[in-house]
Amino acid sequence: MASIRIKGWHIVAIALIIVAMWYTGVLSFSIQGHQEQTPETQLVDVNKPLQFAVVDPLGGGGLASANVLVYGTDKVLKESLTTATDGYTAQTALPYQSGTTLYVEISKSGYVTRWMQVTVPKMTPTDAQAQTTNYISLQTVPLGTYTIKVTDQFGNVYTDSSDLNFTSLNVSTVSITISIYNTQDNTGYISSYDPLNGINLRSVLVLGTAGSDVSISGAGGSITRGTNSYWCITVNDDGLTRQIIGNQYVKPGVTSITFTINKGALSAGEEQDFTFTLYAYFDQTYFAQNGIGGPDASSLATFDLTLIG
Repeated sequence: MASIRIKGWHIVAIALIIVAMWYTGVLSFSIQGHQEQTPETQLVDVNKPLQFAVVDPLGGGGLASANVLVYGTDKVLKESLTTATDGYTAQTALPYQSGTTLYVEISKSGYVTRWMQVTVPKMTPTDAQAQTTNYISLQTVPLGTYTIKVTDQFGNVYTDSSDLNFTSLNVSTVSITISIYNTQDNTGYISSYDPLNGINLRSVLVLGTAGSDVSISGAGGSITRGTNSYWCITVNDDGLTRQIIGNQYVKPGVTSITFTINKGALSAGEEQDFTFTLYAYFDQTYFAQNGIGGPDASSLATFDLTLIG
């Protein structure tokens, strides 16, 4: 039997025939690259009880004996839980479908009471088969301890219940800086929204006075209730948070607010008292309507200053 010898021109001829067949549509190729599935495409819906873990991101570790209240979007309480005394998790009795929106309130003595809106997550097929619960992490922090210091543009330092005398300073306007200090490491504040009452739970510095002679600028609009006037200034959470990692403060827990006081119609020797109060869980709109910052509004620090004409 004679052997078949393939020469170079044979290969070229075959290649030309294949190209011609592809060009005319007689032959087609489907070239697909390897498509790697993302974690999202691997997730599946589940309907399982939830395993809440309450942790402190500043100090690290979990919170034992923390209260966890679970509400639906209908604002109806679904479950009232407490994290384990020997751990930091709490498991629901009811199952919850992936994609379900829940409102969760976290509270513990000495910690910031915080609301979180959570969406029940999907799970990987492996976890969905192996795990009996669906895991959700919740966070809150120890509530800081705060003090207020007051200075003016001349470098004068005022103590609580001291006097600011316009005549002695020989001015009619004074620029005041209120500095708020958190004195405790790895503590702070986290603002949130209370869906049950429809109010914000922010930290707010409130300037209050019973007189009408002195005016303030640079502190936003005033709120008048009866004979009292108030100015409400929202304080940033980061400015109230004091976090130390190693020997370095990544958040120093210091924030300052500056505004201008004009003595206006305050006569020489006449007095008008001001109170500067730092509040937690405070809503300005609720305050303007009801005279209080909210059902849970509480004072974190206060400072009194008497202005003398």
